[in-house]
Amino acid sequence: MIEDLKRKSLHISMGAWMFYPLFLKRIPALGVVFIFLLLALFVLRPNVSWKAFDALSRPEDHDYGYLIGPLVYICAIGVCVTFYPLFISAASIGVMAFGDGFATLVGKKWGRMRNPIDNNKTIEGSLAFFVFAFIVVIFSMNFTSPFDSIETVVKLAFVGSLTGAIVEMFPFEEHRGKSIFQRVFIDDNFFVPILAGLAMYAVYYFGI
Repeated sequence: MIEDLKRKSLHISMGAWMFYPLFLKRIPALGVVFIFLLLALFVLRPNVSWKAFDALSRPEDHDYGYLIGPLVYICAIGVCVTFYPLFISAASIGVMAFGDGFATLVGKKWGRMRNPIDNNKTIEGSLAFFVFAFIVVIFSMNFTSPFDSIETVVKLAFVGSLTGAIVEMFPFEEHRGKSIFQRVFIDDNFFVPILAGLAMYAVYYFGI
């Protein structure tokens, strides 16, 4: 449980990226993402930075030789920053950081009702995902979005959080291959922010 708390604390702390549009435009933000990608690929490796790797790693990371969690995170953030309006990409990162982070913590502590899609997850965890993501996205969009209407902010937060919670329910791990490419890109932490962002962008763009 302590290891879960440590990893999820780091996971949730990445939610600070929700406020990057206040400081960075798209190209500088992608530059920061690229630097982190280089660190994950070439520096935070067992044969280069053993102590840092060991402190952050899970058992599977030793098998692959990479910190899988950060790699997934960085790739997802890169896609969102590249293709979505800045405030939506920021919100989608918040959905992943807070939604997924608290889903795991709440599900493991208080989860009783099994998720019918993935028996390893719980309904309580999914509800926690939606609630925490919804709250933090509303909060962050008050600073990063161009809207004066709280109604629009709430609508986007609802759609993004609900989409993320639904995507997170699926058992991605059952459909992975063994390659590092498949491990990184067939993961809920990759698809949650991208699909949550896509849903918010559709509502924003089409004025639904």
